Amino acid sequence: MLTIKTYKAELFPDLIERIWVAENKETEVELMIPPNQYVNLIFTLNHSAYKRDEMLIEAPQIEGISTKNTVLVYPAGTKIIGVRFFAFGLYPFIQIQGKKLIDHSIYYPPETKGIKDILNCSVSDSNTVLIDKLYELLSDLHCEKSHAAVFQIMDFYKQFRWNDETCSIEDYCKRTGTNYTALNRNFTQIVGITPKKFERLIKFRKSLCSLIDSKDNLTSIGSNSGYFDQAHFIREFKMFVNQTPSAYQALIKLADKESKIINYNFKLF
Repeated sequence: MLTIKTYKAELFPDLIERIWVAENKETEVELMIPPNQYVNLIFTLNHSAYKRDEMLIEAPQIEGISTKNTVLVYPAGTKIIGVRFFAFGLYPFIQIQGKKLIDHSIYYPPETKGIKDILNCSVSDSNTVLIDKLYELLSDLHCEKSHAAVFQIMDFYKQFRWNDETCSIEDYCKRTGTNYTALNRNFTQIVGITPKKFERLIKFRKSLCSLIDSKDNLTSIGSNSGYFDQAHFIREFKMFVNQTPSAYQALIKLADKESKIINYNFKLF
């Protein structure tokens, strides 16, 4: 059975959404992960391995923002610890251009200071031990100058992810005195996509979470997620997952009824 435990970030909470530990002690499990606006730094423990879209992963990885579905396969005996960063959150620790990560998982050198301590942990080690070693690594990697470079994107994210009021990017720039050209350049370098495409991804994720948790009808979900009308909602949703909101909602309900694994995983990832 696959278990996924999550932990609120005690350090760098403005950059890290959560820390998670996935462990599969029994038969192989396959999960479908929908498009999302997060970046993950992942470590397989005690020679564990897993597959990401048919690619075998055995070494530390950085998984970037995803604009399409991703399929993960966890064999029996797999244990993984990961840091789930906000879209801008990795940059203060690892200064890599965001466009290199979009829809990709890239190898992160295990020779980096502190990583061997994590990789040498046993699957029997407590999660507390693992997380403490992870915080030591992150503290060593953290760069104040790079942290300051993401403040503008952090403010943009808060507006479009957590604010219930719909706001166009143009209105946001006017209200905050933000230069759009500078915002676009900063986004492209750090996040890897334009503010406009990021806004579309955020709207999709809002609607996806509502499909899972809300009892509202699809018209209300589309409106509350910032779409102009139902046609706009359906068109944008299909762009990300190639299915209508109603068809995807049916898939979620079926998964929830059968195992609850996919439903839970949607909420996590």
